[in-house]
Amino acid sequence: MKKIFMLIFIACMMVAQHSAAQRVSQQTHRLPPKLAILYARADSISKLKAKTRRKPVIGITTTLKNNVLALGHNYAKAVSMAGGIPYLIASTDDPQELNTVVGLLDGLLMTGGPDVDPAYYGHERHPQLGEVNDDRDVFELLLFKAALKKGMPIFGICRGLQMINVAMGGTLWQDIPSDFPQSELCHRQTDDSTTPAHDISIVPGTVTAKVFGLTHTGVNSRHHQCIKDIAPELKITAWSPDSVPEMMEGYPRYPILAVQSHPEIFTVHGDKVMPRFFGFLIEEAKKYHQKRVARPVSKRSNKGKK
Repeated sequence: MKKIFMLIFIACMMVAQHSAAQRVSQQTHRLPPKLAILYARADSISKLKAKTRRKPVIGITTTLKNNVLALGHNYAKAVSMAGGIPYLIASTDDPQELNTVVGLLDGLLMTGGPDVDPAYYGHERHPQLGEVNDDRDVFELLLFKAALKKGMPIFGICRGLQMINVAMGGTLWQDIPSDFPQSELCHRQTDDSTTPAHDISIVPGTVTAKVFGLTHTGVNSRHHQCIKDIAPELKITAWSPDSVPEMMEGYPRYPILAVQSHPEIFTVHGDKVMPRFFGFLIEEAKKYHQKRVARPVSKRSNKGKK
C-alpha cells in the first residue's frame, strides 16, 4: 500500500513540475522580442560560468559630492579590458563597513579627484590649494588602512598616488606652478588628455620599470600637486624632466604601485604601453585571491594535526 502511495505521489510531482515548466515557457514566449533576446543572452552566459575562470574583483574609489556618487567611466572600463571586474565602492566613514567591503575584493584602485586636505600631512593650506572633499579623504584613508592591513595589492592614479603617500606618512607640494616656478612643463592639460603632455624617466631595475617594459615614455598630466616627501616605506620610481615625482611603489614589502598620470585614458583610447599598468594590477589581484582562498584551508589542516 505504501509503495502504491509513493508511486502516486511521485507521479503527481512530475505532472506539477511539467505544468510549471510549461507556464514558464509560455511566459517567456510572451516577452517582447528585445527583452526575450536580452534574457536569452544572460541565460547563455550563465551556462558558461562553470567553464570560466573567476575574474578578480577590483574595488574602485568614488567621490561623494552633493549627494551624488561619481566616477569617470574610463577607470572601470580599463579594469574590465584588463580582465577584472570593477566594483565601485560607495563613500562611507564606517570602518566596519569598509572592512567588510575589503573582504570582498582582490585588489584596490584609488582614483583621481580633488586635492588632499594638507591637515592630513601636517601642513597649512596653500593659497593655491584647490577643492578638497573631507568625505573623500576620510573614506579613502580608512579604506586604504583596511586594504593595507590585509596585504591587498593597491594601485593609485593621480590623486590616488598622492593619497597613498599621505596615508603612509608622506607629504605633498600643494601647487606645482608655485613650488616649481622654474618649470615650463605642462602638468595640467586642458584638452582630453589622450596625448602626452611630457616625458618621464623610470628608474631601471624597479618593479615599475619591469611592469612598463621601458625606462622612458610619454604621459598625460592632469594635476597641480605632487609628492614632496616620499613616505618612509615607499620609493619614487619615475621623474619628469623638471624633477616632479611621477610614479612610486612599495615593493617588495607592500604590493603598491601608483602613477601621477592617467593611464586609464590612454588605455581606453588604444595605447599599447599604459594597459600594462592594469594588466599588472589584475595579475597581482589573482595572486592575492589565491593566497586568500588557500589561507583558511591551511589553518584547518594545521588544526587537525594538533
